[in-house]
Amino acid sequence: MCTWLQAGWVLAFLACAGPAAGAGPLDTAQAPAIAATVPSIDDATLLRLPHTEVENVRLVLLPANVQDRRGRIVRGLSRNDFRLYEDQIPQEIKYFTVEDREAIEVAFMLDVSGSMRVAGKLDEAKEAVAYFLDAFRPGDRFALICFADEQVSWVTEFTADRQRFLERLRVQEGYGQTALNDAVAAAPGLVEQAALGKKAIILITDGVDNASRLSSGETIALARRANVPIYTIGFTYIPDEVRRRGETHTNLDVLQGFADETGGAMYPVRDPDELKDAIARIVEELRYQYVIGYQPARDTWDGTYRRVKLEARHRGIEVRTRKGYFANP
Repeated sequence: MCTWLQAGWVLAFLACAGPAAGAGPLDTAQAPAIAATVPSIDDATLLRLPHTEVENVRLVLLPANVQDRRGRIVRGLSRNDFRLYEDQIPQEIKYFTVEDREAIEVAFMLDVSGSMRVAGKLDEAKEAVAYFLDAFRPGDRFALICFADEQVSWVTEFTADRQRFLERLRVQEGYGQTALNDAVAAAPGLVEQAALGKKAIILITDGVDNASRLSSGETIALARRANVPIYTIGFTYIPDEVRRRGETHTNLDVLQGFADETGGAMYPVRDPDELKDAIARIVEELRYQYVIGYQPARDTWDGTYRRVKLEARHRGIEVRTRKGYFANP
């Protein structure tokens, strides 16, 4: 049985074909002896052979991070250490693996609005992104998406060229207002189309939103459709001069919502050291993930949203993955 799996939410096609399980490649040195012992098969016999059947199976894949009460990554677990539910209905884990060597693709989503220019937050954010690149391995790729006013745009598409990436990063300047909700709603679609393999969005912002057309609730609902985990880093210090501009408010609770719904995490930071600590933690999480797959007990795919709960059987262990998925036909 051969299995093809694609990272993220996928269709897994299981085709019953090929040699029996465990059979190795044919040794050509033995081919004459084998041929001598196999009787010839005429056309009539071939017509009586059973047809090969192909069964399509849809698997839901859940990349998951596991940590203990001290926030340390928990390694060495097996499928028997987890319980899985869909809309409170127990599910059988059909697929289980640990991803610790696969290349990662990270899209940095950088807030370059005017509020980030205040108190040097934009410069600190750019320094942290450059620091992040030091943790990348050969084969990893990274991209830069910037947003301000009503614009969400690629600065560099996914690349392994650090010099080019850093050159484009360093010239970014702050301007305009912040449409945070609108930017987050647009970003997952951009990344899903461009990235391959294990991917994530790292959003760096001060959480100020003064220009979005979408409400916080609408944006979190859209985040549920994202197949990309969103890690959010929010500056907690908002200067008085920004607060006095009227319709400005802090959206750190919304950043938490983005992270919770997509299986990421939110890190509030106050200074450059905390920012670098958050980056290091995200790298560690992306490097070591459990990937758990199941075939839903319900075989109807009607477009409804289904809640997923993945938990550990042991006390003191926290499992984080996305909260659900849409069962699209």
